[in-house]
Amino acid sequence: MSKYNELSLEFKDIKKLEEKMKALPQKAEYEVNSYLWNSGGDILRKQVYANMPRSNKNKSKVKNGPKAHAKDVESLDKVTFNLGVKVQTHLKPKSKDFGYLIFPDEGRGIYQKKKGAQEFFGKALESKTNEVADGLLNHLNKKIEEELQ
Repeated sequence: MSKYNELSLEFKDIKKLEEKMKALPQKAEYEVNSYLWNSGGDILRKQVYANMPRSNKNKSKVKNGPKAHAKDVESLDKVTFNLGVKVQTHLKPKSKDFGYLIFPDEGRGIYQKKKGAQEFFGKALESKTNEVADGLLNHLNKKIEEELQ
């Protein structure tokens, strides 16, 4: 697994994507962003929630900590950028955030050193790469058909 979780496509998928983008010369970037920022990001975020571990610890004892578990509330944000989307922990001011999710993901912290890195963000990306790529190609196919009509 890479240090930075990135969506990478196989060569055949890249060729297909390139063909679709050539068929939509003026709108391809907009349509790719539209899919990734909405449907693609939601697919990845849901899978991270599914892979996310749940701590057995009592959260009420942590000063200024969140009262609910990150798996049960909206603890992840989608950060969008041109031709991409990033799923990350939701950050709030004054330590009432879910930044602690990095500890089990990377295997850092007192309790995670024995378990090692759980990499639930990376595993979510690996398991949903094909679904996101296929969804993007289908989305572009629909837009090409709309252009032809």
